[in-house]
Amino acid sequence: MNKEVISAIKVLFIAFLAYLFSYMDRMAWAPIIPLASKDLGINAAQAGSLMTAFYLGYVITQVPGGYLTDKYGYRKMLLTSFLITGFFTILTSFVHSYGLAFLVRFIAGMGSGAIFSAGIVAITDWFTEKRRGAAMGFFMTSTSFGISLVNLFVPSVAHGFGWRTAFLITGSLPFIGLILGYFLLKERTPVHQISKKQSTSWHDIVSLLKNKNIILMGIAGLGGQWATVGTATWANTYLIKSLHLSLVEAGAIMSLFGTAALLCKPLTGFLSDYLDRKSLAVGILLLAVPVLSWFGANQNISILYFIAPMMGICVYAFYPVLQTIIYNLVDRRLVGTTSGLVNGMWQIGSLTAPLAVGAVIDATQNYFYCFLTLAAGPLLGAIATILIKVEKKTVADKVDTKETVLLVEAQKIS
Repeated sequence: MNKEVISAIKVLFIAFLAYLFSYMDRMAWAPIIPLASKDLGINAAQAGSLMTAFYLGYVITQVPGGYLTDKYGYRKMLLTSFLITGFFTILTSFVHSYGLAFLVRFIAGMGSGAIFSAGIVAITDWFTEKRRGAAMGFFMTSTSFGISLVNLFVPSVAHGFGWRTAFLITGSLPFIGLILGYFLLKERTPVHQISKKQSTSWHDIVSLLKNKNIILMGIAGLGGQWATVGTATWANTYLIKSLHLSLVEAGAIMSLFGTAALLCKPLTGFLSDYLDRKSLAVGILLLAVPVLSWFGANQNISILYFIAPMMGICVYAFYPVLQTIIYNLVDRRLVGTTSGLVNGMWQIGSLTAPLAVGAVIDATQNYFYCFLTLAAGPLLGAIATILIKVEKKTVADKVDTKETVLLVEAQKIS
């Protein structure tokens, strides 16, 4: 393996850790809702809103995070994200009121806002078109791996030592990423070399908002994300309160959900390098509709061991496919800003799903309606994806890669 390949792997690994630890910090709340809600004296809608709080901070920093990534580089943004997310997740373990819990979750979400766009730009910087889908698939396993890890250790820690200790542990993890990233993370294309010729302006953001394909991409991911975050937030509570499983048993089943998602993402990312990405994304989103409905209607505990992994595949596998399409919709210099903008639209689903489903549960006391509500998201996402017009950028990618190599060589000579 040559030095460039090793460097690419290191960068991908740090981007993976940033997304992994961020996702663990945001999802650590879900499996302990029954315990923490009682301790804080809050209802289901308020409990759901604490998931929404993280995503609110996350959403409003998507476009600024992408813009700053294009301007200052993904290294600075990822290191800053490790620091802020970890610190405010640790603070969550010390809150004793709903208002303060909402605030620290909100700021932790803000700290994670640049991670997605920084990761996308890092992959674009180090991987060519023919390898980008596989790299994206690995990058996106971070969220699935995060769900699996959270459901394996958070319920056990919360049961034995309290939910506050669980937040202390998850909040400490980003500091490990900060140390590793400081020594291992470097940029292939110097950011100042790009910005001198092609600086991103707010006029570019306005033009992106007028781009029909970008809006459709935002709607597609919003629908998928609605199902992903809504399921990750409320599935544990459904298993505990409706099917009467223990906290640890529910966590074990949901770890299968996360493990299946973990395994399918590299596969779908790899397949997207060889199959039509648009058709693949549509198929995955459509499959999620009946699977979510089945999960909400099922009362057989044994079948959960089959449905949970299926559900994990359906609500997570579309991510690397849709995200790789982004590069084919805009210029290279706008990848970070576009990724932030699109992910910001996607996170509207993350913002609204936990709160909306919590309200449905409070109103109906019926979890079937909860998952039927979630199933509407992927259906909307599939329709939006069908309408996206994707253009090939093979030639442009080759030119861009050639320019990048020349820039790197020039830097070495100087």
